[in-house]
Amino acid sequence: MSGSDSVKTVVVIGGGLSGLSAANAINETANRVGFPIRTILLERDSWLGGKIRSVEGDGYLCETGPNGFLDNKPSTMALVNRLGVAERLYKSDDNARKRYVFSDGKLQRIPEDPLSFLTSELISIRGKLRLGMEFLLPQGDPNKDESVAEFVTRRLGAEALDKLIDPMSAGIYAGDPNVMSLKSCFPKVAMIEQQFGGLLRGMLEMQKMAKARGVEGPQNAGPSGVLWSFKKGTGEICDILADRIGKENVRSGVEATSLTRTESGWTVECSDGEKIEAASVVMATPAYDGAKLLQPHAKTASAIMENIPYVPTAMACLGYERGDIEHPLDGFGFLIPGKEGRKILGSLWSSSIFPNRAPEGKVMFTLIIGGARSPELVHLDDEALMGVCCDEMDITLGIKAMPTFNKITRWDRAIPQYVVGHGARVAQVEAELKEVGAIHLGGNAYYGIGINDCTARADTLAPEVLRGLGVEVVEPEQGRRPDTTT
Repeated sequence: MSGSDSVKTVVVIGGGLSGLSAANAINETANRVGFPIRTILLERDSWLGGKIRSVEGDGYLCETGPNGFLDNKPSTMALVNRLGVAERLYKSDDNARKRYVFSDGKLQRIPEDPLSFLTSELISIRGKLRLGMEFLLPQGDPNKDESVAEFVTRRLGAEALDKLIDPMSAGIYAGDPNVMSLKSCFPKVAMIEQQFGGLLRGMLEMQKMAKARGVEGPQNAGPSGVLWSFKKGTGEICDILADRIGKENVRSGVEATSLTRTESGWTVECSDGEKIEAASVVMATPAYDGAKLLQPHAKTASAIMENIPYVPTAMACLGYERGDIEHPLDGFGFLIPGKEGRKILGSLWSSSIFPNRAPEGKVMFTLIIGGARSPELVHLDDEALMGVCCDEMDITLGIKAMPTFNKITRWDRAIPQYVVGHGARVAQVEAELKEVGAIHLGGNAYYGIGINDCTARADTLAPEVLRGLGVEVVEPEQGRRPDTTT
């Protein structure tokens, strides 16, 4: 198949949220400027959405990936509004703003602002004194890409790393803070130090500025905002996007097997034998898959992409009778510091976050297993993994009863790891792809792993793709470089 002279064809390779939102954004932008375009999306799996899947069973609604998105960044909420589906959103329960850490053998609530640390039992008196010293510390080198552990130990001390940042790193990235890049994983934290000279000073200043804008409540360097999903689960946004792109343009079960450079763009060869003549290609695959396609054309970029590490995870959804659990379950869930020696990274209280995730009189948890901390557990068989989960639920929440429902999902390569130097390596990839021409970088392996990061990247890609085709595009404000703050 080939595009006509009047209609340009853009091929998006990869049908996860990154690819779906990129294809939709390209179509929206082309329509806005009146440029004739056809966007075709290829996905080798039989389903769309990548690791975002919402699976129903016995009245439960399980998420195999993210549970939703925060409204502290504009891109996903703006996308929902443009799609005209805001009435299908599902707001998290207000109690879900409470977050816990399992530390020193018990659940302890995470303090939400600098002042609440004073009364918290989570940090020792010595640890609190060390935190207070942060006001006196000099600003770090803005050009150095520190590891998360190096930065936190330097500014806040070892106890803050062990009890706060290590579990947060595991909960978001399933990663090891000793190798994770601060600038790439937590750019907001790096920005606060550079802008205000320190974290605690920065959070206090941010609170003053927020109050001046009429925003009440604590300001912090961690996750903020309200969590949203859809009534039928997070996967609903992927279905909506696929419908918007058009069934005739979405090819699930079709893999892009090779790329060949042409005078007018690229020939994309597909596993079903079709050859698509494309003026431009968006690579929204996992990095290792994109590396194979690019290897003949961009050797340095391909090698860098091939070496972006991924960690495996297992997600276990467990359903219980509410009467079998004494804990009030008044929160988002808990994460576990590595020093506790537990076999799970944490537990989301899914039906406390979104009550419709479990039938009346029942509750559901989502346990996260594996990651950089214990990847071998992901490969246990179902019976052994369920044994691990039940033991951990007993130790952390005192639950003796057996679950009445369970569903386990394994991902061998679940989450890309942004290790120290990540930003510089991505810049190398982008530079080589610019030289090659008409290839654009999507996916969650580069500029952020969250839902908001994927949709923000799509807003960036759309004008880039069209400008590459010679179209003059005035970029919307939210479509600039994606905000990957956490």
